Amino acid sequence: MAILPGVALSELWRMMTVLESTLRLISALVFVAALLGMAAMMAASIRERKSEIHLLRMVGASPSFLFILFELEAVLISVISTVGGIALLYVSLFIAQGALSTRLGLHLGKNLFTTNNAIILTSIIIATIIVAAIPAFRAYRQAKLV
Repeated sequence: MAILPGVALSELWRMMTVLESTLRLISALVFVAALLGMAAMMAASIRERKSEIHLLRMVGASPSFLFILFELEAVLISVISTVGGIALLYVSLFIAQGALSTRLGLHLGKNLFTTNNAIILTSIIIATIIVAAIPAFRAYRQAKLV
């Protein structure tokens, strides 16, 4: 019995689609865990910074300013992490390009940044803003009471 190349390739791509979907699910779960961890760390940070928040209020910072300050902190962490991850990806691909080409026969394009990736990165920043709003609102309420 002969192996039909079209059927074998079709089955291989079907298996790769399942693997890709599984990896996307794992990535989404890691992202949710990272967001929850960031929110927990910001909440703990706000508890530790009570004296600094009080000092900022004494100097004249409004509760809205404190809310924006904590949101900006979370967004900066997210943006710097995203840019660092993209840079690390391109450096890794540049270093491993020869080995991938000779050993595995994989030729990856230089431009991996697509519109779909831009949408995903934008949604990461938006999700960071939404999740960081919870501890930032807590700091806002705490500042209003001082």
